[in-house]
Amino acid sequence: MRTRFPLALVAAITIAGCSGSGAGLSPAPGATASPQSVAQQDIAQAGTEAIFAPVESGLLDAGVFNGSMGVALTVTRAPQSNGTCTNGVERFVTVISPTQTQYETKYFYDKACTYLARDVVALVTMNSSSSETIVRTAKNYNLSGTLLSTRDTNYSITGSPGNFSAIVTSDVFIGTSSSPFIEFGHQFTVAPQSGSIYTLASNSGRVVNNANTNRSYGHMGVLSNGTITLDNSGDVTFAGTHAGTFFRGPLGSLTLSSSPPFTVSGGTELGTTTVSGSVEFDANCDIVSVNVSGTLWNGDGIVITSSGTPPTVAINGTITSSSGSTVATFTVDQYGDGVITYANGSQGLIIDWHLVR
Repeated sequence: MRTRFPLALVAAITIAGCSGSGAGLSPAPGATASPQSVAQQDIAQAGTEAIFAPVESGLLDAGVFNGSMGVALTVTRAPQSNGTCTNGVERFVTVISPTQTQYETKYFYDKACTYLARDVVALVTMNSSSSETIVRTAKNYNLSGTLLSTRDTNYSITGSPGNFSAIVTSDVFIGTSSSPFIEFGHQFTVAPQSGSIYTLASNSGRVVNNANTNRSYGHMGVLSNGTITLDNSGDVTFAGTHAGTFFRGPLGSLTLSSSPPFTVSGGTELGTTTVSGSVEFDANCDIVSVNVSGTLWNGDGIVITSSGTPPTVAINGTITSSSGSTVATFTVDQYGDGVITYANGSQGLIIDWHLVR
């Protein structure tokens, strides 16, 4: 069940590209943002990008391990399913041909499957025994049925079961916009380590085009000491350390490379940060637990933890200054939608793991 964040903030993004004063960080039309507000926005944007990076990547990757999009590079696919409601989740599996299977998972606010929260459709194509592609579309809705965001993702996977490489690219559209607000690229390699544990190496990059602040933000990084652990219940746990570099520039000035390693170019480099921890997902790709912390380039600390049990998990985070004072706190649901609250009481909106206002 998704967090019921303020309706005023939700309404602010239902029409993509709308202008306004935002959450107190953006100047009014014709005004100039103060250096302090720009710095606050930089810290919040970079901090949330860094701390949400492993969650966002894990959410996209989990489906190829736990069977919700079929297990990568395996010929056997899940049997057909007609979408029986089970504790607020409906799953549809349609075998189109011996090489194509469509997986659809619908997540609802209520256990009776009445109010749709998220709809994820993935078309899996086995090109050969060593090559697979996936086209995935995920749509998030609020309690009123308004479309919050759409994420279109493409996967290209090569290798063998449990020992493969994947390239993942996606665009995130806010509300009904036809222009991507976020561009994301991710490459990862998996190899057996021992038993149900696999080594994980990856790199990723993303560009966020924030029309509300008239700026673009970029983040690119590399995972080290990464592992994937599978258990008998279908849970998948990702763990490791992610070191990233942040960039800022005028709106539209940053670009993301079209192929790996995914790099950001343009703008000004703000600095680097490192976060480490773990994220666990269940067989429905619901978040089970999150525990990630790190330090930003200016000495600020950031941490996220989770509370509750699937499917009502909340992810809570805090950014603190080097002196220990609170810079901002934020809360999102398992789909990455929620709010950030700054020390001065103003708020911003987080959609699909990215600060958008």
